[in-house]
Amino acid sequence: MTTTDTTGALVAAAPARGGAEPAALGWLSCARGQFLLSWRVFWRNRRSTFIGFLLPVLLNLVVAAPLRTKEIAGVNAAGYTTVGFIGLALVTSFINLLNGVVARRDDLVLKRLRGTEVPATAIFAGQIGAGGAVVLLQVLVLGGVSVGWFGTPLPADPLLFLLVLAGGYLLFAVLAVALSGVTPSAEAAPMVATPVLLVCMFGSGVVAPLASMPGWLQTPAHVLPLAPVVESLRTAWFGRGFGHESWSGAPLAELDLLHGWLHAAPSLLMIAAWVAAAAVLGRRLFRWEPRRG
Repeated sequence: MTTTDTTGALVAAAPARGGAEPAALGWLSCARGQFLLSWRVFWRNRRSTFIGFLLPVLLNLVVAAPLRTKEIAGVNAAGYTTVGFIGLALVTSFINLLNGVVARRDDLVLKRLRGTEVPATAIFAGQIGAGGAVVLLQVLVLGGVSVGWFGTPLPADPLLFLLVLAGGYLLFAVLAVALSGVTPSAEAAPMVATPVLLVCMFGSGVVAPLASMPGWLQTPAHVLPLAPVVESLRTAWFGRGFGHESWSGAPLAELDLLHGWLHAAPSLLMIAAWVAAAAVLGRRLFRWEPRRG
């Protein structure tokens, strides 16, 4: 095994059969154990730390910083781009989750855990929860840079922002579990993950408005999984109706909280549809054991 220490610790975290611990407390204990182990493994792996945490932060500094004196749709262009990179952080978390699930499957960790009392939902809740904690840390770093350096205001609707962030993270987490079923090995995981990263980064409005793309690409781009997330994150942060802005367009009108939610509703429904589709795909494709042949 290439991850003997992690494998042994994960299996050791499973409760013995026949315990008298209440089901709910047992589930929480299992999920907590998976969370702590996944958290430690993430920060010990330099590759996962770079891709999953540093990459969006560094890219944002390179791309957004030169835009801090410009505006787009009435808001600071650097802050506009920073919110896009918060959305991209969800995709880099997808890459690490995909790598992690495939590696644990190939090392037979998942198979061993399935033979214990650890619920399947607790196995993934812990791993996905650790990835979510990393994303929240990235939001604090990117948001702090945006507010403290670029002069961006605080989010206009924090509740909507957190809801969209949670929905977007769930979407890419479930998608990672689903696509692990068609990923033959941990070595092949980048071949599956990299196209997703590139398409989402350059086709979902992370760096530039979708209106700057050729007309025939704009409609497909709007239905990519990250596009409604980025659009709604910007609406929640700046309190304006983003989605069809352009570099040379007039400033967007400010929205109150109610109209902000109404504007974000179609994007929220699209995110929910993507989550449902990824869940169905996961049920069909996910494997507990390594792929053969």
